[in-house]
Amino acid sequence: MNSIKTNRIFIVILMVIMIITGGCSKFLEPEAVSSFDTEYIFDNVQNARKALLGAYMSFSGDYGYGIRISGYWPYDADEIQKGTNPNTNDEGQLLAKYLGIPSNLQITNPFNQMYQGIERANLCIYNIPKMQQYVNGSPQEQAQLKRMHGEALILRAQYYYEICRNFGDVPAQWQPSQYEPDLYKPRTSRDTIYDHLLKDLLEAQHLMPWRMEVMGIGDPVDQRFTKGTAKALRAKIALTRGGYSLSVSQQTMVRPADYLTYYKIARDECAELIANPAQHTLMASYKSLFKDYLLAHNLNDPAGEFIMVASMAFGTNSDSKLGIQTGTRVNGVGGGNLSILPTYFYMFDSTDVRRDITCVPYEITFDTIKTGHAINAINDGKFRKEWVTNPGYVFSAGNSATSSRPAINNSLQNMQLSWPLIRFADVLLWFAEADNELNNGPTAAAIAAVSQVNKRGHGGGYTETPPVIPTDKAGFFKFLVKERLLEFGGEGIRKYDLLRWNLLATAIQETRARLQAWANATDALHPAFPLYSYMEDGPAYARDPAQFPSYLYYMKTPPRSNIDDFNPFLYSFYKPGPVESAPAGLVRVAWWLGGTTVPAAQTFTNAFASGFTPNKSELMPLPQTQRDVNPNLSPQNPGY
Repeated sequence: MNSIKTNRIFIVILMVIMIITGGCSKFLEPEAVSSFDTEYIFDNVQNARKALLGAYMSFSGDYGYGIRISGYWPYDADEIQKGTNPNTNDEGQLLAKYLGIPSNLQITNPFNQMYQGIERANLCIYNIPKMQQYVNGSPQEQAQLKRMHGEALILRAQYYYEICRNFGDVPAQWQPSQYEPDLYKPRTSRDTIYDHLLKDLLEAQHLMPWRMEVMGIGDPVDQRFTKGTAKALRAKIALTRGGYSLSVSQQTMVRPADYLTYYKIARDECAELIANPAQHTLMASYKSLFKDYLLAHNLNDPAGEFIMVASMAFGTNSDSKLGIQTGTRVNGVGGGNLSILPTYFYMFDSTDVRRDITCVPYEITFDTIKTGHAINAINDGKFRKEWVTNPGYVFSAGNSATSSRPAINNSLQNMQLSWPLIRFADVLLWFAEADNELNNGPTAAAIAAVSQVNKRGHGGGYTETPPVIPTDKAGFFKFLVKERLLEFGGEGIRKYDLLRWNLLATAIQETRARLQAWANATDALHPAFPLYSYMEDGPAYARDPAQFPSYLYYMKTPPRSNIDDFNPFLYSFYKPGPVESAPAGLVRVAWWLGGTTVPAAQTFTNAFASGFTPNKSELMPLPQTQRDVNPNLSPQNPGY
């Protein structure tokens, strides 16, 4: 690898660690280590910590989880698509449409950054256990260094996991470049890499404290990784290892014969996490999870639901564009890169609080006005700008006569928002999935785990009849397929779930057909829910688009108090409303106009996953620049 080869000349850790005060990046301290050799860096605990933070930094920035891997790579799927222009020349949209090519920089640059993170983690994994303090230091020094060793193992595992699930077999290097006799490595089986990572993460667990134990070793409470992170990531990788993936040699999706071995690993890890609610559990409020913690720059939620987070720091190369390119529009600024599919919007029943957190059919104008959108312009909502606080940001309101707040330049690009990688809701649903597979049907514990997530999604209680969770293996799995869709919309998870279930091609085909059928008003052809997902718990009134309102009506001047909870739409999303001119004080917006009156963009079918090709698009192409440097990096992935 070219990026690794550069490091062979002289081992240097270049870590420019710039910090915002407080918030989610508090643990990235405002100190820097620059151009020191490893003997100096790994001479004491403080410098070793700085080296570790350098390994964390490969998570951040535009080419990490700051936008490319979080906002480009996971789409299109059956929840969201990136962009609606089928004729775009934008590399990011082409990638999301499964039209990426080996020279696409939105592939190349993140790929290189993940390997940069691996090299930095390898330096820590190699050198920290060799430090004198690791064995002979004070109890606190030993505990802190062992935690750092475990963190480096987790970081390397996450970087390799991200590369493998997107590119398949890739070169594997397990020690720093200076000790590698040959840097032009061939591709290593992704299964071999996953097996190595599973062993690493088991070792990491024994080195690390639980979340509530870090102060006992003299570390502050922050977003650095803990034992719970190692266990949760091990479960995640185990399910991927036991799932389907595209075989380069066979050019088809395959699953290992011993997949239940990996499902057992996942179930056992999740079971131990579930058995320790003092360390990690569900937060009571789904909304609070995002509004009061993720977007308030404070991921130390008391429940510990955020088990693994890619934290960001202030600075062009270490921040994120989350909430700028994604999320809602405020006073004409930002948002709009991701579009909620109408078919996804109607997967939620009317009492599911997750719908209005995930899907936002309006924008904010003049600071407090919610201007309604049509169904083909629903934004992703978990990174909405109006929830960002500590610090908050004021967006230019143009010629607003009602705004007394100072405006800022519309070119704002960064808000230091971090990216969630694993939540405790994942753990509950992974446990249920593995349990169902291992027992040929769900146990009571698996049903209880799913019920916790679904009930929280309905505000902690049901105002209508609770869903009946199936008790047969196939039905329970379909329920999980839907529940994970509703729980994690907009968090970059769905595409990879569908991949490991070998449902991505099916989901894309069905979603495209349903979008077209809905727009054409061919009622007999479009059940509300896809056949690969659970249908029986869906609301009957959402099954037939003929029952959707043609128009919705929003209040032009809503109350200025408690605007956050104010729904600007007067009538139901699920029932036909007035079709005449807008009632007094309301503004009419076209919502769903089926048949010949449908706008072309309303169907999304021209753009949605337009380049997807089964047994090709499940993997991205290896970057051509790396293949040019490394003659052993062959063959290319199928179809590229």
